[in-house]
Amino acid sequence: MKKLPFFIPMQSCPNRCIYCNQWAITGQSNGLTAEKVLAKIEKTDQPVEICFFGGSFTCLPQKIRTSLLEAAARAPKGSRIRMSTHPLCITEEIIDELKQYNVGAVELGVSSLDDEVLAFCKRGYTSEIALEKLKALLSAGFVVGAQLMTGLPYQQTESTINDLKKLSKIKGPSSMQIRLYPCLVFPGTELFSLWEKGSYTPLTEELCIKQTAQVLFHAENMGFEILRIGLHETDSLRGTVKAGPAHPALGELVRSEALIEKLIKTNPKGPWIVSTRHRSLLSGHSRRGITVLANKTGLTESELFKRIIWW
Repeated sequence: MKKLPFFIPMQSCPNRCIYCNQWAITGQSNGLTAEKVLAKIEKTDQPVEICFFGGSFTCLPQKIRTSLLEAAARAPKGSRIRMSTHPLCITEEIIDELKQYNVGAVELGVSSLDDEVLAFCKRGYTSEIALEKLKALLSAGFVVGAQLMTGLPYQQTESTINDLKKLSKIKGPSSMQIRLYPCLVFPGTELFSLWEKGSYTPLTEELCIKQTAQVLFHAENMGFEILRIGLHETDSLRGTVKAGPAHPALGELVRSEALIEKLIKTNPKGPWIVSTRHRSLLSGHSRRGITVLANKTGLTESELFKRIIWW
């Protein structure tokens, strides 16, 4: 189903996190109105998934919230509504309101479930609160997503994998969607000041790929659905990010690294059966995947190709 995204950058967020500058990420600063939503909806005659991203949708004043939801409800029959929001703005009343408008999916900007990381980043809640809100959404029957980050201050790979274990415990056999975003440094943020002073060092591109691949490997093994890895590339993002792993193909590189991890764990020296769908994960980006696999196995590239069975 085609997605129809709308952005409400930093509108009604209950507090300012040290790393956040969604105006820089999206290149948008004007408020979203019901008229703007209707204008796009009127151009489509097929079911769409209307997505409200950025900011904290359920923290918006009720009048604005209602106008946007009513506009979204005018989409063609069979359409769905998805939104991202802040854990502190999920209540029983909000859940009832979202059900009234047939909202299908709710993603929470969790970032981390490590209380030290959350406190330093000024997220405004504890891991216990975030987990309670996710459980409430699951119990209400929504498709639930958690947006996690890597490379935050005081955050380690083991911390993020532990986050996945906590999420896996509350979701049980239910499905849960995950987005993985690297921590980037944007101007106008507290993190930018810390970076300038030398008090914060962002992940290098290579380290981000390796760490996020570990997280991805565990997430897939725990049955999570991975929606996205890395921020969506925009001119604004490219022009404003000051530091951090902002590679436009980060998701592809991470998936390549995770595939290599899986192959080696399955059979350290091969042979390996690999789906043709994953051919680009090994041969793309100047054959980076093949080079990494060769380095990790001690095999030559020609030997590797003899041990890969494409299926």
